[in-house]
Amino acid sequence: MSIVRRITAIAGVIALVFVSPAFAGWKLMPAGSPVEIKEMTVTPSSDWSRAGSRPGKQGRVWTQDGFGLNAIEFFGGVPAGEPLYRERSAKHDPRPRFDSNMLAPELAEFFERSFRVQNALTEFTVDEVKVAPFGGHQGIALFYSYSLPNDALKRRGVARLAVAKDRLFVANFYAPQLHYFPSALPQIEALMDSARF
Repeated sequence: MSIVRRITAIAGVIALVFVSPAFAGWKLMPAGSPVEIKEMTVTPSSDWSRAGSRPGKQGRVWTQDGFGLNAIEFFGGVPAGEPLYRERSAKHDPRPRFDSNMLAPELAEFFERSFRVQNALTEFTVDEVKVAPFGGHQGIALFYSYSLPNDALKRRGVARLAVAKDRLFVANFYAPQLHYFPSALPQIEALMDSARF
C-alpha cells in the first residue's frame, strides 16, 4: 500500500471515530421504529439523533440538525414531588416540583417555570394553551415564544403535557421561529400524536 493510500485510510478512520454518534454518546432513533422513554413510547416518522445526556431523570432529548436549530424533549412518567429537569443544586437553585393534583392551568404554569429556570430565561411568552390529547389521555398543548439570554434570535416551542397514573408525561419541541419551527411543526405534531403511555 502506498504512503498516500495509507495516510488517506488513517485519516478516514480518524474522521469516522470523531463524527460517530456512538463515540459522542449519540444514538440514532430510526424512522418507523417505536422508542421507549421510561413509561412512554413514541414512533418517529423520520430519523432523529438522541443525546447521551438526559435533561431529567425521566427525560431524553433528540435533535435532527443540532440543538441550536431544533430539539425535542420527552419526559416519561415524572412522579409527584420531582422536578421536570435535573436539579443542579436543590439548596441553591431548586426546581419547581410536579404535583399530581395539578389542574390544566397549573400544569402550564409548572412547565413555564421549569423551562424558564432550566434555560435561565427572562423573556418567555405563553402564546396559547388549549386542551389536546396526549398519549391516549386528555392533556394540554402549550405554544410559547422565547429568546435566550444575550441572543436576539426569536424561538418558538410547543409542549404537550398529560397526567396519567399520578405521573407527568411531557413532549416539548423548540426551534428558531424563522424556518425551523414552522417547517417542523406538522412532523412534530405527528410525533406527539404517536405517544402512548
